[in-house]
Amino acid sequence: MAVKYRCLEEYLDTVSPTQQVIVQELDRLILAQSDKLHFKFSYELPFYQYIKNLCYINCKKNGEVDLCFWNGKQLDIPELEWNGRVMIKSLTFVVPDDIDEELLVFALQEAFKLQEKLYRKV
Repeated sequence: MAVKYRCLEEYLDTVSPTQQVIVQELDRLILAQSDKLHFKFSYELPFYQYIKNLCYINCKKNGEVDLCFWNGKQLDIPELEWNGRVMIKSLTFVVPDDIDEELLVFALQEAFKLQEKLYRKV
């Protein structure tokens, strides 16, 4: 049976202490970017929705944390990596100091603009 998390804290209990710190910081930075963002669990991962799915956090067994952008294929940001995916690009963090707040905010703002372009009816 699939694990169903009711809150981020329950999810954090399942990952390493370093991943917990990274996820908490990413969560704080993501939610600070717009009051129109909604948090939910989907595929047993923390997701953030703007108009549609914007990004999600994936804690990997090797200790890395990926911040994955749902429409990553259409984001032209060189720092975003494919990591074997076709549509989704991500930023990867191993330690909390890997978080580049300026890059993260820029990537989120570009993702917002892309969703506005793709999904808002004019």
